[in-house]
Amino acid sequence: MASNNGTKATPALSGDLLGDWREEVVWRTSDNTRLRIHTTRDVTDRKIFTLLHDPQYRVALAWQNTAYNQPPHPSFFIGNGMAAPAQPAIYVR
Repeated sequence: MASNNGTKATPALSGDLLGDWREEVVWRTSDNTRLRIHTTRDVTDRKIFTLLHDPQYRVALAWQNTAYNQPPHPSFFIGNGMAAPAQPAIYVR
C-alpha cells in the first residue's frame, strides 16, 4: 500500500462508501495500478443508506479528502439513541 501527500501519509479516500454508517479507507498500491478498500468485518445490526446519500456529508467528504484530511460529518446525529435518518431523496434518470 502507498499513501499520498508525502509526510501527511493520507489514504486515497476515506468515508462511508459501502453503507451501514461505518467508514472505509481506500489505499492505492505502490505501483498505482489498484485501489484497496479496507473495512471492518464486525457485524452490526444498524443499516442505513450510505452517508454519501447525505448532501452535507458528501460535500464534507470532498473537501476533507482534498484539503484538510479530517473526518466529514453528516447532517444528522449518529450514535447511541439515534433516530432513524430520513430516507434520502434519490432521483435516477
